[in-house]
Amino acid sequence: MSVNIPPDVLAVQRDASDPGASAWVAANAGSGKTHVLAQRVIRLLLNGTAPEKILCLTYTKAAAANMANRVFETLGHWTALDDAELDREIQKIEGRAPGAARRVRARRLFAQALDTPGGLKVQTIHAFCTRLLHQFPFEADVAARFEVLEERTQSELIDRLRMAVLLEAAAKPESALGRALSVAITAAADQTFGEMIGEAITRRDEISAWIANAGSVDAAIAELSRALGTDVSDTSEAIAAEFFENSLIAASEYPAVIAALEQGLKGDKEHAARFDSLRLLDGSERTRAYQSIFCTTELEPRKNIVSRSIRDNHPALFQRLLAEQERSRKSPVDDKQRNALAVP
Repeated sequence: MSVNIPPDVLAVQRDASDPGASAWVAANAGSGKTHVLAQRVIRLLLNGTAPEKILCLTYTKAAAANMANRVFETLGHWTALDDAELDREIQKIEGRAPGAARRVRARRLFAQALDTPGGLKVQTIHAFCTRLLHQFPFEADVAARFEVLEERTQSELIDRLRMAVLLEAAAKPESALGRALSVAITAAADQTFGEMIGEAITRRDEISAWIANAGSVDAAIAELSRALGTDVSDTSEAIAAEFFENSLIAASEYPAVIAALEQGLKGDKEHAARFDSLRLLDGSERTRAYQSIFCTTELEPRKNIVSRSIRDNHPALFQRLLAEQERSRKSPVDDKQRNALAVP
C-alpha cells in the first residue's frame, strides 16, 4: 500500500538524508526515521563513497536488519528499472534528476555493495564495540579471542553453575557453603532466594572487591556485622530471645490480650491472630510477626494500634500496647534484630 507523504515532509526528509549535512533526527515511532537513514546511506553510495567506509549503528539487531534490508531492496529494485523510472526514483531522494553517469552508478551499486568485503556495515552498538575489542585486545586489556555470551546462553550458564553450587552445599551440610545455604533458605522464600543470588551475580565485581579489601570472607562478614551493630556469633534465635525478654507484655498474658482484641473491629482481630501465631513461630519469624502488631510493613510505628472501641473498653491494655510500641521502636535489640537479617 503506497503512502502519500506531504511535499513539505518529503523536503525535510531530503534535507536530513543529505550526506553533506550533519543532521539530528527526532520523531515518533513509525514516522520514517529508518527510511531517512536508509536514504542517507543510498545517497552516500550515489556520491561515490565506498560501501566499506560507511558505518551505521543501531540499538537492536532487528533495527540493523531492517535498515540493511531497506538499502538492499532499493538498490536491487533500481537494477530492473528503465532510465525514466530510475530518474524518477533518484529524483524523489535527491530532489533533482540525475545525469547519465549518476544513472549508471546507481545501477552498479547493488552489486558493489554485495561484493564489498565484510558487507555493508550496519551493526548494533554492542557488535561494533565487540569488533573494536577484537581488533585491539591488548590495548583494551581483554583476552585476544574472547567471546560475547548471548543473554540466553549466559542465563543457562548461570543456572547450571547455581545448581552445581546448591548441590555441593546440600551434599556437605556441615561445610561453610552448606551452613550458608541453610541460613539463606530459612531467611527467604524460593523466589526471593533466586533473586538474591541473581543480584549477587550481577554485582559480583563489587562483592569481590569488598572481600578483597577486607582480606577474607570471614573478615568481610565481621566488617558488615560491625556496621550493622551485630556480632558475628549472633543468631536470629538469640536476638529474638533477647528482644522478647525485655517485652512489656509477657507470653503468659497473650491469651487475655487475644480475648480483648477479639471484641474489637477487623484490624483488632487481625492483631489477635498475630498474637496467637507467636506460639507457633520462633526466631526472626516470631519477631517479624510481633513487630507487625506495632509497625507497618516499612517498620514505621502504626498511628493507630487498635480501634477506638478497644481504647475505650480496655484503656489499660491500650496504654500497655502504646508503651510496648515505644519500647520496640527505641530498643537497640530491635535494631539488631532488623540488621541481623542481612548478616549470613
